[in-house]
Amino acid sequence: MHPGEMGAAVGRVLQANGHEVLWASEGRSDATRERAQTFRDAGTAGALAEQAELILSICPPHAAVDVARVVEGFAGTYVDANAISPRCAQEIAVIHPRFVDGGIVGGPPDEPGTTLYLSGSGAAAVAVLFLGSNLQPRVVANASAVKMAYAAWSKGTAAMLLAIRDVARHFEVEEEWRMSVPELLDALARAERSAATKGWRWIGEMEQIADTFAAAGEPDGFHRAAAEVYRS
Repeated sequence: MHPGEMGAAVGRVLQANGHEVLWASEGRSDATRERAQTFRDAGTAGALAEQAELILSICPPHAAVDVARVVEGFAGTYVDANAISPRCAQEIAVIHPRFVDGGIVGGPPDEPGTTLYLSGSGAAAVAVLFLGSNLQPRVVANASAVKMAYAAWSKGTAAMLLAIRDVARHFEVEEEWRMSVPELLDALARAERSAATKGWRWIGEMEQIADTFAAAGEPDGFHRAAAEVYRS
């Protein structure tokens, strides 16, 4: 729908597998237009929904439901590949009866090493579109839950490291803290780089993870706190 860095890379994977990729340019930035220059521009989301057989939603998680509603009534398969909770996925499934739950683990698939988890009755048919590509499809019981469990660790622990650094900095013991945990310094550097460029979109992801923990009867405070770290 709106090809950011990840969406554009997924689109290129589909093109390389011989599929035509459409996008909707209405209201989008010059940067998005540049990323989508090899895709066919349908103009509006409504026109895209009329022409496409399948829609892939890859957007910040806080926008997933709103994006789904923009093309409500779409007759094809709707794949939500966002970092959303299973409960949020169920909400989107009500909007789009031909719904496939998805979750991407890894970076933009310009190189091998990223997995697209898929679940639902149409998951196997969607997986076929990506066979042999840099984006490895894997059909599982609950794609959203896989993504939540993965990001709960990878991005949740990154937020904890950032918070600990700030506490050490506040009490003027940052140098001593860094010396005491040298095995974490590479992870801290990665967390700092990622938070600087992507932290704004991880706020919603942490809130989705917190909702997932609560639904499983587990404490949700870890990731609500992580959301606050990324918010700040």
